[in-house]
Amino acid sequence: MRHLTLYRHDRYYASFPAAATLADGTVAVVFRRARDQRWFARALGLTDQTGLMSVDHVDSRSQHVLLRLDGRTLEPLAEPVVLPPDGEAADQDANLLTLPDGRLLLTGFSWYPLAPRLAEAVRAAGGPLVGTADDSGLFLFWGGYARLGDPQARTWTPHTFLPPLPGQSDLLAGVRPHHGGALRGRGVLLPDGGVLQAVYAGGTHGKRGSHLFRADPDGADGYAWRVVGPIAHDAAGMGCLVEPALLRTRNGRLLAFHRTAGMGDQMALSASPDDGRTWAPWRLTTVVGHPFDPLPLPDGRVFLAYGYRHAPYGIRARIYDPDTQQPEDGKEIVLRDDGPGPDLGYPWATVLADGRVLVVYYFAGEDGIRRIDATVMDAPI
Repeated sequence: MRHLTLYRHDRYYASFPAAATLADGTVAVVFRRARDQRWFARALGLTDQTGLMSVDHVDSRSQHVLLRLDGRTLEPLAEPVVLPPDGEAADQDANLLTLPDGRLLLTGFSWYPLAPRLAEAVRAAGGPLVGTADDSGLFLFWGGYARLGDPQARTWTPHTFLPPLPGQSDLLAGVRPHHGGALRGRGVLLPDGGVLQAVYAGGTHGKRGSHLFRADPDGADGYAWRVVGPIAHDAAGMGCLVEPALLRTRNGRLLAFHRTAGMGDQMALSASPDDGRTWAPWRLTTVVGHPFDPLPLPDGRVFLAYGYRHAPYGIRARIYDPDTQQPEDGKEIVLRDDGPGPDLGYPWATVLADGRVLVVYYFAGEDGIRRIDATVMDAPI
């Protein structure tokens, strides 16, 4: 294995990457980039003792950035490019899927920032403050969305927001629906040309769980999205099943790999025999990490990569046959165990044109700057 730093900048917090190998052998990496205002504090000679040296996972200027790599050397082919943003909201996690015609499906979700005084007024009026907060104010969940990129990942359609989940209250009644849910995880292609993508949201059961959407070509170079139904949630109320990633096995089973909260960071696994119309009860596995990216290998096995936010911090993976084995049957491979703390991970893997596997993720150095790193196998798996 060889480790690389693909992107690092003193003034940005880079995280949550996704990768796809394009038809010409190059690699597209899309990641979330946001301001890291600690550079300003450092320039003034301030230290951690001031309480100013911290960063968060929300920012009003959060954006998606595209980095193109040479598929052989993995060197950047050009400077990173900012994808056209939503004019109102900040982009968060990115997910990539290569469509049959070579185009890229990019899914993600966004936050809408509210100034502190307005947030207080909305709260006093009983408004839907359903997001998160940082020092600049409060953020509303603005919705899950999809957009299409051309086969060279150079042009992108505008954000198309997903339809609401049944039972999910509007963000603003009669004005702004609660579009879909948050997305972090691989989608899958179906034999009939459809696309499945999982999201996580509260829904009618309170605790966050996972839900399935389907997209079909609509005849106008786009895709029409609809809700399929729920995948899994914790009826016992112990925790949440979030950040689901999908895999369709050679035998046609659909699997959903969930990060959990309140369950010891153990992976939850769901299985469907009919492409998500029905699901067997989920089970808690002994695989510890989050979240999970199940890369299908050419021979039908899966390369399951995940962040490991327990000492020693880093990135891990397992390889197994999902039709004949369970995730626990795959021997754990430690890709990295040199992380300085738990704020790292979110790996995404892709098979390169020569058969090697590239795993991209975000990592932190001893300087605390979050960057996009990668591990590449020295031979096909």
